[in-house]
Amino acid sequence: MSENPSILDNIESSRLIHRGGEADIYLVSGNAGKFILKWYRNCSAFETEVVEKLKCLRIPGICRIRESGEREGNPYLVYDFVEGVSSRDVGRIPVPVALNLLREVAQSLIDLNAVDVHHGDLNPANVLLGRNPDKSSFPVQTTLVDFGIVGPGTPGYAAPERFQGRPASTASDLFSLGMLLYRWITGEDLIQAPGYEEFQAETLKVDSISVDEKLYASGNFTAREISALSPLWKSLLRQSDEERCEDFDELDEIAEIALNALGVGEIKASVDAQKFAESLKSQKTGGFPPEEPANGSDMAFPYKKRGSEPSKKKRKYMYLAVFGLILTLMAFFFIVGTNTSDIDETGNLLLEKSRNSVTMEPDSGLDSQDSLPSTILKDLPTPSLD
Repeated sequence: MSENPSILDNIESSRLIHRGGEADIYLVSGNAGKFILKWYRNCSAFETEVVEKLKCLRIPGICRIRESGEREGNPYLVYDFVEGVSSRDVGRIPVPVALNLLREVAQSLIDLNAVDVHHGDLNPANVLLGRNPDKSSFPVQTTLVDFGIVGPGTPGYAAPERFQGRPASTASDLFSLGMLLYRWITGEDLIQAPGYEEFQAETLKVDSISVDEKLYASGNFTAREISALSPLWKSLLRQSDEERCEDFDELDEIAEIALNALGVGEIKASVDAQKFAESLKSQKTGGFPPEEPANGSDMAFPYKKRGSEPSKKKRKYMYLAVFGLILTLMAFFFIVGTNTSDIDETGNLLLEKSRNSVTMEPDSGLDSQDSLPSTILKDLPTPSLD
């Protein structure tokens, strides 16, 4: 039984859109459509168990993994292409809109946790925002991308226990969502540090950070907004995973309470959401993540395609064989053509000499079985073999 064809071998164009610490991201396309290729470097990899589970699932708000494997010593993942804008690139998001987006992400994670899968690297670049075609729902829909990371995840969003080598969990994803919400409403990271070890040290001191004071000091938030958001920080941004809320269902309830506490009214909330959805049109959509190509143009593939190359070689050999045959036939006809006159001339002279010999020497005693006299043979021209 033959193997199913790889998406990689049916790709016609490839464009590098992002260089990361562990992998390069390509936008690739072919007859089957557009895809995102995450091409890991030799020393990097992904959680195989997580990826295998996601390849069999279709969960709303979760980017589908189409293919995974290893090619030329490099692990790779192929995702569906998503028309969306990275939440990292949209600037500050109004508080009511951010809370609704948080609830959407929480719902996707509820479905994901039902199959015992955790994201492990929730950060602004891994949440895409797009217009929701469903008019009866929130006008902006979220899509989570980039699953199966090995390691703590993005510094500044990773939970304290992830720096200690513990695997991704509901609790660690909840912590990352707290950091994500802060980035959405302020446009900057809560924890900023020059290096990995410094991020780890600052994350361990998260309990000492007063988010309410930071929001107040910025001057961008009302007292009501600060008060409504306060329970979320206390439920998410805790050093101990046991002090965070229990699960994403509880987070959804806390976010709903915060929305009601804002007192903006249903009409105003809807208007703000529509305005934000409209603002996404001006953002460059690019999938995962939407960045300019690294070199501004299409690039060569990071791998050798299978299937197409052998056929090219076969065609090459076939052309060479046909060309060789033509040359051989031309040489043959050339040789035969140049030798024909010599052979005909020799035959005619031989016949003439034989007749003369019979006429001049009737009693020579030659019969059909005897050889021709040497006097006849020595006068015959030798056929040229050139």
